[in-house]
Amino acid sequence: MLNYVKSEWFRIARGKTIYAMTAILSALTVAMNVVLFLVRQGDINFPYASITFSLNTLTNSLYGLFVMGALVVALLFAEDRKNGTLKNSIAYGISRESIFWGKCGISLAWAVIIMIIVLVFYVGSAFLLLEGSGAEPLQKMLEGIGATMPSALASVILAVALLSLCNNIIVSVVWWAAITFIIPKIFYQIGLAVELFSLIAKWMPVNFFNDEVIANMDGYDCLWNTSFGLMKCLVAGFGFALTYMVIGLLGIRKKDV
Repeated sequence: MLNYVKSEWFRIARGKTIYAMTAILSALTVAMNVVLFLVRQGDINFPYASITFSLNTLTNSLYGLFVMGALVVALLFAEDRKNGTLKNSIAYGISRESIFWGKCGISLAWAVIIMIIVLVFYVGSAFLLLEGSGAEPLQKMLEGIGATMPSALASVILAVALLSLCNNIIVSVVWWAAITFIIPKIFYQIGLAVELFSLIAKWMPVNFFNDEVIANMDGYDCLWNTSFGLMKCLVAGFGFALTYMVIGLLGIRKKDV
């Protein structure tokens, strides 16, 4: 597996795609803060040109990290079948399981690297351009990112599994979106009338990060601030990661390449 990881890491590092993604995401976060700054220059009563509002935007939408993790997987490995990379790796003697683990590890590593770089630009531009104290908003945002990481890991593993099992990138994307966002919302809606669905829906990451995180100008009410809430983030995240891992490993053993 180590040889596979080294070769894939070298291939990715030599390409431009991952750097373009990092540059685009960094530019978008800086642009958001620039817009808030410019609006403030034209309207001194504009209330949202603050570090608190800017950083709370991410804290209130942490499930966006799920999308970023899956996007990294798609950018790195979507062309494996088309280019024959997967078939060549297996022919070279690398097991399917090792390829699966390697893809998960590489995707997670690059996702973390990209996230750190983007956060530097995001937080840096907020502190440079916007007003107010940033200590508490920054703390809450970083705590939220930490609580989200197990679920983001699950998103990466799911994306790798689906790309390995589906013959078409579009099919993979549809399944990923359905499993990550659509099915949890369906369970949530049914749960309004059926208690069992409500209980299950409350343990689906996209639901509890959407419903149990409040970060605004008045204060914070975030589920990871309580022992039970933090436990829910960890158990649900790692639980789904393990589930997707088993599905991916079992499926890749039988999948034709």
